[in-house]
Amino acid sequence: MRDKHGLRRSLRECRKALGVPARATSARQVARRGLPLLRRARHVGIYWPVGSELDPRPLAYALMRAHRAVYLPVADRHPGRPLVFLPWRPPFVRGSLDIPEPRWGRRMRARGLDAVLVPLVGFDARGWRLGQGGGHYDRTFGFVRRARGRPVLIGLAYECQRLASVPREGHDVRLHAVLTERRLYRAQDRLA
Repeated sequence: MRDKHGLRRSLRECRKALGVPARATSARQVARRGLPLLRRARHVGIYWPVGSELDPRPLAYALMRAHRAVYLPVADRHPGRPLVFLPWRPPFVRGSLDIPEPRWGRRMRARGLDAVLVPLVGFDARGWRLGQGGGHYDRTFGFVRRARGRPVLIGLAYECQRLASVPREGHDVRLHAVLTERRLYRAQDRLA
């Protein structure tokens, strides 16, 4: 199971097997539990869900109702550059990774965010994350390994995505916490 490709395939099948109604219920549960967790965060980065990823949009809408600024990542057309974030504001267009992005808005660098909700394929209780494999989040938030300030990185996942241990490499960035439909895993004590 140490093969990352096989592990990703297995975990994607696991979350897809949950079914659409169960995934929607999980997204609402995460939104209810995530809002108090982010009570001090004013600028929050989220992601647009792809496939069967846990949908952060219910939490994003709750944050906006609570007068928080919510941002979506925008990938540069040139590989290897870090993500930037634009305010959640329709209309959305298909970006370079074929994921909806805001068409316009003032760009926010990763360092300007208070918290970021991070997508993942798998995670462990120590905060290590198995991502899609493109390295976008590790590249963008590499500075967090050395920084004591913001942003706080919180993975969103289904409980079935939890592993005993995530295979990792030197460039991987550790999350501060992971929030699932069942519980919060605090990996590092720096929540927003």
